[in-house]
Amino acid sequence: MKLFDLWFLRLKGTVIVRIWWQLVLIILYTAAIISIHKYVPGMHMEFKQTLIPILGVVTGLLLVFRTNTAYDRYWEGRRLWSQMTNNIRTLTRGIWAGVKETEAKDVVEKKSIVNILIAFAVSTKHYLREEYSYDHEDLKYLISHLPSFSTPSSNLPLSKQTGSKSFKLTAHDYSTPTNIPVELSYYIATYLSSVNSRGLIEPPVLATMHSALTSLTECLTGFERILRTPIPLAYSVHLQFCVWLYLLALPYQLVHDLNWWTIPAVTLASFSLLGILGIGWEIENPFGYDDNDLPLDDFCKVIKREIRMIIGSKIPKTAEWVFSDQNYPFGKSLNLNAVELSQKSLEEVRQILFDDAQEVIISNRKSLRFNGKNKKSKANYEEGDNVKMLITNSP
Repeated sequence: MKLFDLWFLRLKGTVIVRIWWQLVLIILYTAAIISIHKYVPGMHMEFKQTLIPILGVVTGLLLVFRTNTAYDRYWEGRRLWSQMTNNIRTLTRGIWAGVKETEAKDVVEKKSIVNILIAFAVSTKHYLREEYSYDHEDLKYLISHLPSFSTPSSNLPLSKQTGSKSFKLTAHDYSTPTNIPVELSYYIATYLSSVNSRGLIEPPVLATMHSALTSLTECLTGFERILRTPIPLAYSVHLQFCVWLYLLALPYQLVHDLNWWTIPAVTLASFSLLGILGIGWEIENPFGYDDNDLPLDDFCKVIKREIRMIIGSKIPKTAEWVFSDQNYPFGKSLNLNAVELSQKSLEEVRQILFDDAQEVIISNRKSLRFNGKNKKSKANYEEGDNVKMLITNSP
């Protein structure tokens, strides 16, 4: 194994890259404190250890709250993406297996609307990264034929969306504050209305798909809530002040007892506290390009590959896979496949079901008897041990 492949030497994805310069400043500051304390006459850079315990408790509580809040946002983002993926799968299944095909036109429609479902995931990824263009390489080929609404984004303040009178919104401008996922949801809704009016879908399937579409927009709203509701600035600034006040006061508490060993002690404390603080900043917004952000690109590729593989195969009819000579409903021990069983009478098949259930009941009884004997043997064994102990300990 190469040296740089060892997990404890890897820097990519860690907060060391973010905080290393802060550690250097603290090391230089601590060395200056020690030098003044040792070599400048009359300058004793120390005071009683009363501030550290109090400030340490406060800082620790703030850091715990900060980290938990940041991870909750990270986990909520992952949960919402999983829910969105489930809704896309539900809609794809409903479209491909629930919408009837009477002519080639129906298949083309189904493939086109499935592409929009894929585009919904891809456009949501870009939307969360505040990339509002229609011309992204992984998105353009899916929606280039659709007229754009240029719906306003919920990711930008209203003042930035309106701007001056000379500012013109262009659908293909990277800075255009559009909400492409919302636009695509309207196309999905119109397709469902179309197939319903033509009688190509059953009402229960249609209701399920409408519910999935509603849940899809709810996921998008949840993403916006995470993106547009950062940790309050006053709290973040105050936490920064507390952490730095603690670290800057720490050398004065340790210099008398540790001397030059104060530097590694303060460095370790700084690495721990600043690292926790950096992790909070890193995962607060889980939708970006950082190493610790959610791998949205991979998620989209998985959705795309999965859907393309499913719709690439014709869905077999129930009779094709149920009544197959390779299907043994009662296992190969009965040596009767589904085709042979279907040729028997109803009473014969029910008798086979009854016999199969009896075998399960007999097996369960034997298992209960075996377990009962084991428990009884164990109880007798423990009772014998207790008797031996009484005899041994008796006067």
